[in-house]
Amino acid sequence: MALALLACTPALAVNIKAKKNIVDGISYQLNPKKELAVVVKSDVPYIDEITIPEKITVDTITYYVEEIAAGAFSGCSGMTAISIPKTVTKIGAEAFKGCSSLTEVTLPQRIDELPVNFFEACTSLTTVNMPDRISKMGTGVFRDCKSLATITLPKSLTKIPNDTFEGCSSLMDVTLPDGTVTIGKDVFKDCTSLETVNIPSGVKEIGNGSFEGCVSLKSIKLPNSIVRIESGLFEKCSSLKEITIPNSVQRIDDDAFKDCSSLDSLLLPNSLKVIGTGIFEDCSNLIKATIPNSIDKIPAEMFKNCTSLVTIKIPASIKAIGNNAFRGCTSMTAIELPSGLKEIGSSAFEDCVNLMEVTVQTAAPPKMSSSSFSKATSREGTLIVKKGVVKNYEYDKQWCKFLNINVF
Repeated sequence: MALALLACTPALAVNIKAKKNIVDGISYQLNPKKELAVVVKSDVPYIDEITIPEKITVDTITYYVEEIAAGAFSGCSGMTAISIPKTVTKIGAEAFKGCSSLTEVTLPQRIDELPVNFFEACTSLTTVNMPDRISKMGTGVFRDCKSLATITLPKSLTKIPNDTFEGCSSLMDVTLPDGTVTIGKDVFKDCTSLETVNIPSGVKEIGNGSFEGCVSLKSIKLPNSIVRIESGLFEKCSSLKEITIPNSVQRIDDDAFKDCSSLDSLLLPNSLKVIGTGIFEDCSNLIKATIPNSIDKIPAEMFKNCTSLVTIKIPASIKAIGNNAFRGCTSMTAIELPSGLKEIGSSAFEDCVNLMEVTVQTAAPPKMSSSSFSKATSREGTLIVKKGVVKNYEYDKQWCKFLNINVF
């Protein structure tokens, strides 16, 4: 009797596994106790138009369709449309990832969360209708949705997570909720069609690289609630010509405006306390910039390869100029160094081939290296110092390389 039972058990298991709970071409996981049906991934990818019913009947039991499992439709590149019933209250992560033929989706009103990578790589998606009750999104929800041109996010959202619209190359218009407090990192990275963004007044944080590669972005206004401009925030925004930095900003991190080749001027507020390296590097159209007197050092590579920069006023608060700070500023003809300057970094003014006038206000020669100035400047240009301190410079092992020294 025991042997007969053991012999029957494998057959029974196989029989259950063979029953896929497929109803009208859709695969489900069933819970008889809760009368719950969950749409799950099929062994054969879904294609064409899919309509999910509110309920199904299996073996005389009625099940209500309330969930769509994680990855249920992921990779279904042949699915062109989907209808989701109002009974659905939860949809899992990556549910529609890689549905490259899907063009429009209307989410049911009872959905309150979009998990990670929800619509990632839905490259034909143009329209998403979302309920206002959505208050939470995971990372990369719309990443690489390359046909998405416009979208309005639900009013209940306060945080826009990392990578939300990264690679959405057709996105031109996005409406952020008024209650937005945080914009994560790389949110709009490589949104190459994005021209303008209205950032709500309550936003306190914008993550690093959030607008990197937005080559069509022409202007932007940061709200007074922002205290920090993160690293690479506007890097490679080659059309950015106008930006308003509020007096609330206390810190600008590395490469914040690097390669913004259309930016021609920028006023840095006196609220600034920290400036990272290379913030204006390769801003080839930058003609003038105001350095606030609230900082004591011009960081490394700050104006490197700013080939249109003619002159700049360095405030008295500056005690050091970092390595490569003005390297490659080929339009610069003159520079005045303040009385509090103590040190000039290596290659700070190297490749400034037209820099022919250097005025130094300090009696004691600032420390510098052999490469701080190019040979063209020291051999052909003029060093101008205070009367009575010429010998201080003539006897300095680096400053003595200036062949022409005048006084003021």
